[in-house]
Amino acid sequence: VGVPKASALEVTLLRSNIFSDYAAQWSRTHELTNNFQVDDDTYRNFQAFVNEKQKSGDIKLEALYNKPLLDLKNALSKSGYKGSTKELEQLQSTIVREVQKDFDKYKTDIKEDIAQSILARYVPESMLLERSIKSDKQVLEATKLISNGKQFDTLLARGSDAENKNKNDMNGATTLSTASSSVADQDKENSAKLNIKW
Repeated sequence: VGVPKASALEVTLLRSNIFSDYAAQWSRTHELTNNFQVDDDTYRNFQAFVNEKQKSGDIKLEALYNKPLLDLKNALSKSGYKGSTKELEQLQSTIVREVQKDFDKYKTDIKEDIAQSILARYVPESMLLERSIKSDKQVLEATKLISNGKQFDTLLARGSDAENKNKNDMNGATTLSTASSSVADQDKENSAKLNIKW
């Protein structure tokens, strides 16, 4: 299972600390319940919160792309291409619209970030970690692998069945073996065992 990739929106929101700001606002008007989940109303409220922060300039959803855009703007300006400024502004607006689409595309991940930020105000970190482990895709796949003994053994086997068969065939076909290669193989095996113990 690959490492989950964060969207440009999620990275920007995490870097700007907007999840914590929203959690603070949410906790002023809401009470935490036993089976707390971020519902669709809370998610829409969060989107409105982010849009307000974008309009007021507190956050720039295109922040990940600001440096390359600024570099391009400066390069065009130095070259005397001032007419490109409008197109750059349009590009920046297009980037903001594209990043905002991540609210739908990465809804599950963003909802989890919101929930974690809200819960962080009420519960100890150990409980947050326990909660996140229960929904972590890599942990869930590892658990599934461990519970499937055959697949687990196959994955962790020293070599595949074909490799082991080839080794056995080669050992049977080779009648000449020197003591030095046998000692060298034994030394390698022992050093590997020592490395594992350390």
